[in-house]
Amino acid sequence: MKVLKNVPIRSYKGEPLKVKRINGNDEIIDEGEVRLSDALWAILNNAPINTQNDSIQGIRLAKALDKASSNGTIELEDGVHDWITPIAETLTVTLFRLNGSIIYDLIKDGVR
Repeated sequence: MKVLKNVPIRSYKGEPLKVKRINGNDEIIDEGEVRLSDALWAILNNAPINTQNDSIQGIRLAKALDKASSNGTIELEDGVHDWITPIAETLTVTLFRLNGSIIYDLIKDGVR
């Protein structure tokens, strides 16, 4: 099992990354800091799900992220971390631009 801290993500400038959450009508619901679980949700939502294993690991990650909001850590079952790491390496730069490598390092190594 790999345990990641669900920390707010800081940019290269040291400022917290911000996100605006919107509803289906493009109305802003709230604005807040991006946490590691938010980044993992974005990666999961854009991950290629091509095989049964992708589907299984994606479901396991989604369950871990659902639990993360209540306890401050993200507990990934065996195999989930190994599955999401190469996907995150591919998608973080596309999704998060300059801060992609920061987010990838948090996923790969956890918080030290």
